Amino acid sequence: MLKTNFSILKSSPETLQKTQAALAALRLRSDLGFMQLPLGLDQIQARANEIREKFSHVVVLGIGGSALGIRAIFEALEISDPKIKISIIDNVDSYSFFKTLDGLDLQHCHFLMISKSGQTIETLTQAEFVEQALVQKKLPGLAKVSTVVSEFEKNPLTEWAEKSHVPVLEIPKNVGGRFSVLTPVGLLPAAIAGLDLKKFQEGANWAKKQDQLITELSAQALMSFERGEWVTLFWSYCDRLLSFGFWLQQLWAESLAKSNDRTGQKAMRASTPLPCKGSTDQHSILQQIMEGERDKFIYFFRCHESENSGPKIETTLFRGQEMMNNKTMGELYTAQATAIRESLAEAKVYSTTCQVEKLNEASVGALFMLFQLVIGTLGEVMNIDAYNQPGVEAGKIATKKLLSQK
Repeated sequence: MLKTNFSILKSSPETLQKTQAALAALRLRSDLGFMQLPLGLDQIQARANEIREKFSHVVVLGIGGSALGIRAIFEALEISDPKIKISIIDNVDSYSFFKTLDGLDLQHCHFLMISKSGQTIETLTQAEFVEQALVQKKLPGLAKVSTVVSEFEKNPLTEWAEKSHVPVLEIPKNVGGRFSVLTPVGLLPAAIAGLDLKKFQEGANWAKKQDQLITELSAQALMSFERGEWVTLFWSYCDRLLSFGFWLQQLWAESLAKSNDRTGQKAMRASTPLPCKGSTDQHSILQQIMEGERDKFIYFFRCHESENSGPKIETTLFRGQEMMNNKTMGELYTAQATAIRESLAEAKVYSTTCQVEKLNEASVGALFMLFQLVIGTLGEVMNIDAYNQPGVEAGKIATKKLLSQK
């Protein structure tokens, strides 16, 4: 389902021993729900069917872990079901929000309000303005055209849902928001879009069994930290995996960057993640990677479909293009992806290549679970709490304080 190719440096036996022990410790933990996912597929599918029967447009209100995974799914799998349109509103840029809201045919819209805590200020504020728009147009209120996805805990969102008789689907309490893509957070929109949830489960279950792959991918990251490579690039040579890179950026940054470890001592340093896009970023940041500081490590993501499709050029128009005679665009892409990796390796910039044959529900489910397990393994090696985000919480508190002062 997934192939890997490590450049020059194989994982050292010592580092592999660390990641193997860490993965074993991770598997013994009973407090982490993400390793049991996905669950409750029948309930998710039933709610998706109800929504599809009544509405032609579904709008997701969410942010961070409540939206990034959904974007990654939809981009990777190119949703094009003519029966239903799905939009994602994941920011509170007023201009963009109201431009989108004003363009909606609200009579036919259903809203998914997604918040792990049930008190995410951005999501609740989005919902407030949707309610105002519905009232102004004399349409049924938000409670009549919405589904909530949250913890089964008392919080502002679930309290409103209970009072207003709004269906609620659960994000398990022991599954963090950024690990929730294989809960109703990602799977309800996927089911509404007509995707096969059991295939996501099949891919996730495959990934859970790949101990060698998990420990190798973790070891590559750990060795990059040991070499002082403090920027990790997720370089997608497949446009459909770019949003996966942004999902992985959040998972990596919020999970691994911690001030203190679990004993209260200064935590091991983690790298800064950066998503990149194919040949586009060969023309933007490659110069710095090639000739700048040797402080970068790269996970390349490739897909056989992107490199082996499309027609061939029959006749070239331009001098110097003769090399492209009788070649496809995919062959150009393959050459670029291979050449950059080899050139960087010669310059002692190390990388790992992850390649899938085809993007479908199973391979996407596998990618999600695989890298969640890699992050969990790294968290055990680093002896940190990879499942909290105190730096993010500090920003939320400061925002609410500023708003309360006005």
